[in-house]
Amino acid sequence: MAIKKSNLTDVLIDGKIYSISGTEDAEHIQKVAQLVNDTIQEVRTIPGYKRLDDAYQALLLNLNLADACFRERENMARLTEEAEEKDRELYALKHDMVSVQMKLEAALKQQDRLGERAEEWKKKYEELKAKNDGAKR
Repeated sequence: MAIKKSNLTDVLIDGKIYSISGTEDAEHIQKVAQLVNDTIQEVRTIPGYKRLDDAYQALLLNLNLADACFRERENMARLTEEAEEKDRELYALKHDMVSVQMKLEAALKQQDRLGERAEEWKKKYEELKAKNDGAKR
C-alpha cells in the first residue's frame, strides 16, 4: 500500500488562520474547515454559550459535529437500504421481463405452427374441393 503524500493547507477557522496537514487534497481540507467554522458560528447562537467555560464550549462544538456526523450516517444507511430495495425490485422486474419474453417466444412459435397447420388444412380443403368439383362433372 502506497503512503499518501501529506498536504499542508492554510485554513480560516473562527477568525484565525491555521496550517493543517492532511492526506486529502487542499479543497477537501478547506471544506472540512468550513464545516467546523460554520458549526462554531451555529453553536455561538445558543443562548448562554458565551458564559460557558472553554472546555464546555469545545464539548458543545464536538457534540454538534458528532450529531451532524451521526445524522449523515443514518441518512447513508437509509439511502443504502433504499438502493438495495430498488436493486431487488429491478431484479424482480428483469426476472418478470425474461419470463414474459420466454412466453412471448413460445406463443410466437405456437402461432407459426398453427399457421403452418392452417396452410396444410387449406391445401387439403382445396384438394377435396377440386376432387368434389371433378366428381360433379
